[in-house]
Parts: sequence; C-alpha cells; structure tokens
Amino acid sequence: MQKKCAFVLSLLVVAMTLPCQAQPASEQEKNKTVARTFFEEVLGQGKLERYSDFHAADFVAHSAERDYTLAEDMAMAREERTAMPDMQFAVKHMVAEGDLVVVHWTAWGTNTQPGMGLPATGKPINVSGMTLFRFRAGKISEEWNAWSMLSVLKQVGLLCPPKGPTGQEPKFPTQDPTNP
Repeated sequence: MQKKCAFVLSLLVVAMTLPCQAQPASEQEKNKTVARTFFEEVLGQGKLERYSDFHAADFVAHSAERDYTLAEDMAMAREERTAMPDMQFAVKHMVAEGDLVVVHWTAWGTNTQPGMGLPATGKPINVSGMTLFRFRAGKISEEWNAWSMLSVLKQVGLLCPPKGPTGQEPKFPTQDPTNP
C-alpha cells in the first residue's frame, strides 16, 4: 500500500510540474532575448537592415539634447558602423523589470573611416555603456543610453588625456574584451 501511495504521489508531483515546464518564457525573458539579439546581431554583426524589426514604428530615443525618431536612430547606427566597420558588441549584463530592460554592453572596433563626427584615425576604440529599453508588444518603443564620448575622443587622439601620477598617459584596452 505504501508503494502505491508513493507511486501515486510521484505521479501527482510530476503532473503538477509539467505545466510549469511547458509555459513559455516570461515577457521579461522574451524582452531580454530581443535586446540581446538586437545588440549582438544587428549592432554587433552589422545587420542594420533588421534594425526596424526590433523597434516599434513610433520608437523614441531619448538623449540629453533632444529625442530622436527611429529613422534618426538608424542613421546614427549607420554612422557608427561607417566609422568602425569592424565594430562588435558584447552584452555583459542584463536586468529586466516590468516593461524595462537594462543592457550593460561593451563595443569595440577600429576607427578607419570618417563618421560619428570623427575623422578616420586608424585607432582602436573600446567603450562600455548602458542602454535602457522600454518594450511594448515585444518591440523596443523607447531607449535611453549612457556611454562616454569623452573616452572615445581620448582613444582616437582627438582629446589629450591627462597625465597619470607617473607622468604617463593611461593605456586603453585594444583587444576583444570578451576574450582576455
């Protein structure tokens, strides 16, 4: 009798956990997947023709100066890719809450062409930043970014960095930060 009870109890436990295993990923996990794919494939691999697939038609990119439309944001992405044709992105961390996803990322490449307001310098660029996305119906509807253009200007030699305590200029990493 105890074996039958244990067997029935085991079946009951398995039956109760099946719906949990069969449920689709939460909306937050889906949004994180969209954000990661956007960074790694669209921006990181230069598949800019897929840019609008990830964004709502009324997308807004917020900045300190003004807001940008989807078309303007796409134009800026093309400028970045022009300035650094070998640009890559690595997603370091992601956090989701409600309809928001925060992505901590690192981008790197070589500034071989004019673009982003920079002349072609031939110098490597490595910059980290954070992007906050708001999602609506599985698409990015708003975006806020924080990264250091000052660091980029120093790395390409357009802004002299201050001397360190030893009198030497600080060194910037030039290798792929995901593969030390």
